[in-house]
Amino acid sequence: MTRHHMVIRWLAIALATTLGATTALYAAEQQQLVVYHWWTAGGERQAMQVIFDAFAKKNPTTKIVDNPVAGGGGITLKTVLLGLLAAKIPPDTFQSLSGAELKQYVDGNYVAPVDDVWTAQNLNANYPAVIGKMTMFSGKHYGIPMNAHRANWLFYNTKLFKDLKLAPPTTADELIAAAKQIKANKPGVAPIAIGTREKWPAVFLFDVVLLSTGGPDVYEKFYTGQLDVKTSPELRTALEKYKDLIPYLYEFHGAKTWSDIAGPMAEGKMGMMVIGDFAAGLLVQAGFKEGVDWDAVGFPQKPQEVFLMIVDTFVRPTGAKHPEATTAWLTNLTDPQVQGTFNIVKGSIAIHKAVPDSTYPDKLHRTASATFKSKRIVPSSIHGVLAPPAFLSDWQDILTRFLYSPDVKRALTEISDAMTLDKVTESGNWYWAK
Repeated sequence: MTRHHMVIRWLAIALATTLGATTALYAAEQQQLVVYHWWTAGGERQAMQVIFDAFAKKNPTTKIVDNPVAGGGGITLKTVLLGLLAAKIPPDTFQSLSGAELKQYVDGNYVAPVDDVWTAQNLNANYPAVIGKMTMFSGKHYGIPMNAHRANWLFYNTKLFKDLKLAPPTTADELIAAAKQIKANKPGVAPIAIGTREKWPAVFLFDVVLLSTGGPDVYEKFYTGQLDVKTSPELRTALEKYKDLIPYLYEFHGAKTWSDIAGPMAEGKMGMMVIGDFAAGLLVQAGFKEGVDWDAVGFPQKPQEVFLMIVDTFVRPTGAKHPEATTAWLTNLTDPQVQGTFNIVKGSIAIHKAVPDSTYPDKLHRTASATFKSKRIVPSSIHGVLAPPAFLSDWQDILTRFLYSPDVKRALTEISDAMTLDKVTESGNWYWAK
């Protein structure tokens, strides 16, 4: 027996053991709710406890079984979860991103519609229309979301900007101009902070450039395969401006994660950083003060400012053992008070319209909440929200390679080939079907 086959056999035995243990767990007690999620560390775990406490108060006879697998967050969770779903031993609810990732569970018949909760809580009126769009497939809703992260923030060092008399840039061209000025006047400062060891931050930076050159319509069409990649002037321009930014990136970005370079940006060792709102929590926890050490603005603001959105949902698995508990859980997620309290801890914003902007103690999230209610909401490409996961994997490789060898013509060919191979147009049709 080869080592490869031994590993496969070991994994099969381990999964079978897990499934057997989980089956016994389900049988042990009727009044319970088995929940799988990836909010298992730090402040995210504390935020999850807010939901648990609110649910327990409303459902005191139901026991919550939280991630009943060792190392239940992240890759381990998804690996075990897919095994449970395939074996038709689902938990009572589990976490998924909205959009393309959720569609995978729908296509596998692993989740059931949640239209009853959607209707009972009047979510068509209480949630923005795009939220419904990101959870609806073949005319039915399959997820109940409760929070939104904004991906298109431009963080910047306030002392550096004040010293150089710089205004926060509002377009890709202004971003390039600001980077040039920082490099010319502060040679020891990296104008743009970025860490690409995990690759996806390269997409965050490209996305704001594409929004600046093409606007939200082109953005949505690109990530759902509706553009002719090789002839799109907006996409070519975005790649050319992305190329123009490369000389101003932190030199050793390939060796760092986003969290490695957030602190140096706040310290003034780097100038600007395009990242999601989750960076604000890291900066505050590290002792850096908003408005003193760092600040942030939505980016770009021209030709149109948008809220580039990442949304988490919870679902109703097909064949869940405790359907009443699942319904109670999903209903609890729609409570404005629960959403408000949860999102303060989580570092995201509530999506229920009844949660006021003043809920949040910091300017960044008050601004995000107001923008969410007043500006156009666009699903982010990242993490399998708008872009199909298969293409997103290839796309991250293409962009990361581009940072070291910025050939626009080659990149356009690689993007076109990846979109064909990954069937992006076919995979993205769900977005335009409603």
